[in-house]
Amino acid sequence: MIKLNLNENFICRIWEDSSCYSNLKTTSGKNVEINDTGIRNPDSGPDYYNAKIKIDGVSYSGCIEIHKSEKDWKTHKHKGDNKYNSVILQVVFYKDTFNNDSLNPVVKKSREIPTVILSDYLTRSVREIWKEIINNPSEKFRIPCYPENLNTSDDIKKEWLSKLADDRLELKTAKIKLRLEEISGDQIKKIFWEQVMFEFICEALGYSKNRKQFLCLSHKIDLTKISKMKLSRLQTDSLLFGLSGFLKDLRFKDDYIESLKNEWEYLKSVIRKDTIEKSEWNFFRLRPSNFPTIRIAYASALLFEIINNDFFKKIIMAFEEGQNISKELNALFKIPEVSDYWKKNYIFGKKSSSAIASIGNERIRDITVNVILPLINLYSAYFDKTNLNSRVNFYYRNQKQKNGRNEITRVMEKQLNMKSGSIAAEQALIHLHNFYCVREECNKCGIGKSVFGGTAVHEPFRIILY
Repeated sequence: MIKLNLNENFICRIWEDSSCYSNLKTTSGKNVEINDTGIRNPDSGPDYYNAKIKIDGVSYSGCIEIHKSEKDWKTHKHKGDNKYNSVILQVVFYKDTFNNDSLNPVVKKSREIPTVILSDYLTRSVREIWKEIINNPSEKFRIPCYPENLNTSDDIKKEWLSKLADDRLELKTAKIKLRLEEISGDQIKKIFWEQVMFEFICEALGYSKNRKQFLCLSHKIDLTKISKMKLSRLQTDSLLFGLSGFLKDLRFKDDYIESLKNEWEYLKSVIRKDTIEKSEWNFFRLRPSNFPTIRIAYASALLFEIINNDFFKKIIMAFEEGQNISKELNALFKIPEVSDYWKKNYIFGKKSSSAIASIGNERIRDITVNVILPLINLYSAYFDKTNLNSRVNFYYRNQKQKNGRNEITRVMEKQLNMKSGSIAAEQALIHLHNFYCVREECNKCGIGKSVFGGTAVHEPFRIILY
């Protein structure tokens, strides 16, 4: 594992979110169960108090100490500090590259503290977790130039944010262009545009917890081949649920499930793709309406619309001819209709007490911003459709935001004293946060240079991130 230069505040954010890890064991191989991660200590002493854990079934209550590496216990001289006598577990992110028994943490009276190497038990990559954390700033988060930037003129801020809005759209466009060129070679046909649209929409359907899995699933769908097979709606369901691994060893039986299995026996011999392990899909801390099974059902309905009903062309026409682009896009994404089974079941064999919406307005908005706008921006540039390009950019700059503000934009609006009234303004704030503020690139930022005069900021990184 490549060791990123993480600080303890980042590790604490991981510790507090139990979805980031599972099946913990101590370095001596004992099972660890976390009943309560504890209360964060803002003062000197252990990082958490009143934690409740079990080690091999034995209950313990006390303090938790967080470290980046095993040697930090000794480096920080905790052994001789009475405040650490109540520590019941040391949580270390990285194991040191050498083995040394003397690294076992010890408090007075030579009591050894059990240690967990957290990075060994993560449910997803460190980079994925890092992205989730920066997308959900803590209450302590602040940008490096706050509050000094409040004295910077709005004109300077608006000019810089306008540039960042363009940069962010181009960044998303370049990502789609790269994938398009990767799958199409020299001949960019309509089917390849449909392929990349399907792949990136699937990625968006995965949210943060299943994004990687959905992208993997979509890459197993070859529209060039699939479009010639004239699949029914039942068959697209069977194809996606089969490839996603949900049909393997499925205990429940009903007419729909048996039909899926029967179709899959034929389809898997034709498709010849490895399936995803069902255990790779994340359900933990997701609302039933966001379960991957519900999203796969929608992806299946969307796939059917793409290969049979010119969905991509309808998207283009919404921009070229639409009087109300948002309303028309919303209506288009409501067209794919999931099978009746998924209107009343959120997983196989489990019925919902209420009707399940296949896709909500918020998800459509996110797909529009992150997939459709850059996709049509690329399409208009590739075919030199200046009017289409103008309409895309006008929509991007002028479409009002209603419910799209997330934690990042709320924090950035407050600390810059600026409102993100449009899609472009919102995207500019996110780009500023992700590529300048959390990276301490103040000397490259138009606002930062105005505040600091082009000099670097020497403030501890942990204050900015957390």
